[in-house]
Amino acid sequence: MTASHAPARSATLAIARVVVDGIRHSLPEHAPLFDARATEFVASVLERDGVNLGIAAGADAFRQVGVAEYAAGKELDRLSRAYHSAGRGALPALASLSRQPGAGAALMDTGVEALLRCSDVLIRLSTAAYRAAHTPSVAELRRDLLKEILSGRPPAKWAGLAAEAGWVPPARVVAIAAEPGAVRASFGPEVLADLAGEYPHLLVPDDVEIGGVLAGTRAAVGPAVAPADAAVSLRWARRTLELVRREVIEDGPLVRWSDHLTTHWLFADEVLTTALVTRSLAPIADLPANERTKLAETLDAMLSARGGAPEIANNLGVHPQTVRNRMRRLRVLFGARLDDPQSRLDLRIALRAELLTAEPAGPAAPMKVA
Repeated sequence: MTASHAPARSATLAIARVVVDGIRHSLPEHAPLFDARATEFVASVLERDGVNLGIAAGADAFRQVGVAEYAAGKELDRLSRAYHSAGRGALPALASLSRQPGAGAALMDTGVEALLRCSDVLIRLSTAAYRAAHTPSVAELRRDLLKEILSGRPPAKWAGLAAEAGWVPPARVVAIAAEPGAVRASFGPEVLADLAGEYPHLLVPDDVEIGGVLAGTRAAVGPAVAPADAAVSLRWARRTLELVRREVIEDGPLVRWSDHLTTHWLFADEVLTTALVTRSLAPIADLPANERTKLAETLDAMLSARGGAPEIANNLGVHPQTVRNRMRRLRVLFGARLDDPQSRLDLRIALRAELLTAEPAGPAAPMKVA
């Protein structure tokens, strides 16, 4: 309620009483705390916007409720629901007030805004007190620290939390992305971990033997970076794990990002790579699957070999005359592109990309965009 549309003080107090009565109803065990001073405080918030009202005596009731809820082992959501419900419960009284002569057409709108703002102020007071009453464990501090680091905040913002958690930032770290259900092996205090969430992850100094950090689960390791860039390492670790799940990267107990740089490059923009595959291999796209596969294998060997048909035949395990026949067929299909350096590079990249996305036990298939 802004000053230009605020009702008389008695009317504002009447709305505040409805709000406080609603809170008492939702939180009966705390009803004695919400006395006349609490009602006066709510009225002041409705009238003014709650700025600098936290020192008012009536604000203590909402702080005390936060402390009491923490002591009882209850969640903050309960208070949030109670305050929002009380605000909604005051809407009929506000509507009645807005219909009175001289109230002004905008009173209902500004009053609704004031009630919403009031609920937010009360929630902030209770939340601050609830959290102040909570002494986090070292494990909680370390999880909070990991979240802060991965949020991209500069080190100055989480240095104090690191000291509280007993974590000394190393020069460089690597992130590990693990499958759900990851099993802890032997963490030292230098490792930060969150294995309980949907996407388990860890932050490990790059000079620690990573193989001993996790047991019994598939995991992927990102690049070594400064702690401030840990989110970058985790992004690539998760991308590596995703490609393992898709069977693009060979599975293993611990897959390293650095062992698959070409694959990451090819899959960094799959739409672009798909377009390159489609354009480059168009001459063989409509051939029968068996013929297409044999010609693609021969083309790949031909682009990679330094010698002629005998070397290619040896690499493929077929007769040299078979290779010569296929090479003539490829010449007809691709023409001068086989002699153009840029076209040859495009073909090698396209063949590599198609190989990575082909089904393990079947002919090569066009790349699918995830």
